[in-house]
Amino acid sequence: CSPLPRVSDEDVLPAIAGDAPWAVELLYQRYHQMLYALAYKMVIDYHIAENLLQEAFLSVWRHASMYSAQAGTVHSWLFASLHHRTIDYLRKMRRRTSLQEVPLWEIESDARVASSDPWEEVWHREKQAHLPEALMQLPEKQRRVIELGYFQGWTHIEIAEICNMLLGTVKSCMRLGLLQLKHILEPLGVRER
Repeated sequence: CSPLPRVSDEDVLPAIAGDAPWAVELLYQRYHQMLYALAYKMVIDYHIAENLLQEAFLSVWRHASMYSAQAGTVHSWLFASLHHRTIDYLRKMRRRTSLQEVPLWEIESDARVASSDPWEEVWHREKQAHLPEALMQLPEKQRRVIELGYFQGWTHIEIAEICNMLLGTVKSCMRLGLLQLKHILEPLGVRER
């Protein structure tokens, strides 16, 4: 078995679009553990997390030519794709009562997962260090609706029902909480990617 070539993520996607099998394998080796950890933390089911991971890489294989570097890094594109796919799955299943709430900072690779990208490891640690502190500075209602909406994929209507709040109150709490988070995190150098 020959070693896989050292190629940047941005060069791997055009190779995948050109049907190069080594490129899919390379991208899979770089990111499958982190993506699996994200899916598992969200669905708390090994088989479903594995299926979501397979669907995400199948989508990458089919849509690699649609990637644009202007939209963000390959890493961000992969994680956003898996996150949206997982949220869609959760919404379809409507198993809200059996799901555990997992804050964003807990969606991390466990001890057996290691990143091959040193910059990503540093960014991930930096984000982990600041986000919990920033969230804790928010009022309870704002923190709760952000965790449910952004980290668990619940809709505003579902949050209103669960939290026994008016829909307008949920939307206001979400908007104010996100603005406040932005103001807290920007001076620390944590910005939207």
